[in-house]
Amino acid sequence: MKRLILLLVPLALLVAGPAHSEDAMQYFNLGVQSSVTRKKIEYYTRALELDPNLVEAYEKRGLLYYFQENYDKVVQDYLTYLELAPAKGEAYIMVGIGYLKKGFYESALYYFTRSMEIEPEQVEAYANRAETYRLMGREEEAMRDATRAIELKGDPRSRADAYKTRFKIYWKRGQDKLARADYRKSVELDPRITLWRYPNKKYPSPEEVSRVGLFGIIGIAFVLIFGTKLRPPDK
Repeated sequence: MKRLILLLVPLALLVAGPAHSEDAMQYFNLGVQSSVTRKKIEYYTRALELDPNLVEAYEKRGLLYYFQENYDKVVQDYLTYLELAPAKGEAYIMVGIGYLKKGFYESALYYFTRSMEIEPEQVEAYANRAETYRLMGREEEAMRDATRAIELKGDPRSRADAYKTRFKIYWKRGQDKLARADYRKSVELDPRITLWRYPNKKYPSPEEVSRVGLFGIIGIAFVLIFGTKLRPPDK
C-alpha cells in the first residue's frame, strides 16, 4: 500500500502541475485585459499563487504598485523578478526608484549603477542617480550624471528630470540665469511638471498659467456682457 501511495503522489503532482500553470496564465491574461488597477493586481497575485515562477506577473504587478506609490512592494516584486529572469536594466532602475522614494539612497545608487553596467546608455538610470546624489548633498556627482542624461538624448521624461535636478542645484547656488534655462527645458520636454516653489520666488506651472488665462477670459466676458449695463454710482 505504501509503495502504491509513493507511486501515485508524483503522478498526481505531474498531472496537477500543467493545470496550475494553465490556470495561472488565464489569470495573468485577465490582468492584462482588465482596465481597473485593483483588479489587475488581484489577477496577477492569483496567477503568482498558482505559478510563483511567472516572472512577467512580478514585473507588471510591480509597475502597478509603483503607480500606487507602494514602494515596499515595488522593491519586493522587482527583486523577485531579477532572481528569476535574465538581468534587465529597467528592472534594476525600478528597484532603485523604490529605494529612492523610501529614502534609502545608498541602495538606490547601487541599483541605478547596476542598470548602467548592463545598459550604459540608459538615460533613466543617469537621471535618477543624479537626483539621488543631489538628495545626498553630493552636488558635483549629481551635476555630472544629470548632464550625461541630457547629452544621451533618450527618453524625454527622463531628460526633463535631469534638467529638473540641475535646476534645483543652480537655484540653490544662486545661478538664476542657468536655473531658469534648465527650468524651461524641463517643461518643454515634460509639460506635466508641476510648479517648484523656492524662497521669495516661484515659477508657475503650465497648469497655473492656463488657469490664470481662463480667469482672464471669464473676466473679459463679464465686462463685455455686463459692463455697458451697469449704472455709474450717484455722485
